[in-house]
Amino acid sequence: MRDVANSCLDDLQASDKPAGTGLRLATMADIPALIEITEWATRQTDREGLFLRMSRALLTDFVRDGIVLLPFLDSKILGYSNAMQANGNHAPFIEGSYRHAPGLLFGTVLGSEARAQGWHGRLIRIRMDIFRKAGFASVQCTVSPYNRISLGNLLAAEFRAYGLKDMLDGHPRFLLRHDFEQKALSGPFRRLELPVSGSVADHEALLADGYVGVGLERGEASALCYAADTG
Repeated sequence: MRDVANSCLDDLQASDKPAGTGLRLATMADIPALIEITEWATRQTDREGLFLRMSRALLTDFVRDGIVLLPFLDSKILGYSNAMQANGNHAPFIEGSYRHAPGLLFGTVLGSEARAQGWHGRLIRIRMDIFRKAGFASVQCTVSPYNRISLGNLLAAEFRAYGLKDMLDGHPRFLLRHDFEQKALSGPFRRLELPVSGSVADHEALLADGYVGVGLERGEASALCYAADTG
């Protein structure tokens, strides 16, 4: 997959990156910088559960067996974004029977400069493109229901929420999937307000009834838009 990733990075147009910035794959020599970025992000986060903190062991796994994208400006790394094919150590987020292991998007950690430049949405699309060109049928990821920016960017990239699950840190995450051959959903549609914190049991119940989260309605009280999954 690294060969495909390098090819995709070589094919990026100037319009795909903010002026003056670059994008490359991480190597083992970057692990200390990735740990420093993770620790910085943890200090900046004013509440638990918004993202899963990456340990040295996990970061090493991603660099060795997956891909870690590093946006940079001059020699300064602006953040990182992980992806890997599902395997024995990293199972698919959504349970099921798979003929081919799906691609998995893991954490994206960015400094304020990179977030302001729109790198989060770009890195979602770039990682999806890498998996598509590598012949994958689908990509999965998780996101906190309280992380509106990440959730909105993933839904805008045509991911769909299929479930909710408490992760290893004890906090809930939406389970999202994008199928590269997915068809449009025709409804019926429903909208459900997203809480700032607390229980998301009503969303879990709606997902269990066969609805799929397809869009984020932003406003004073953000809401997740659902469509009936008739497939």
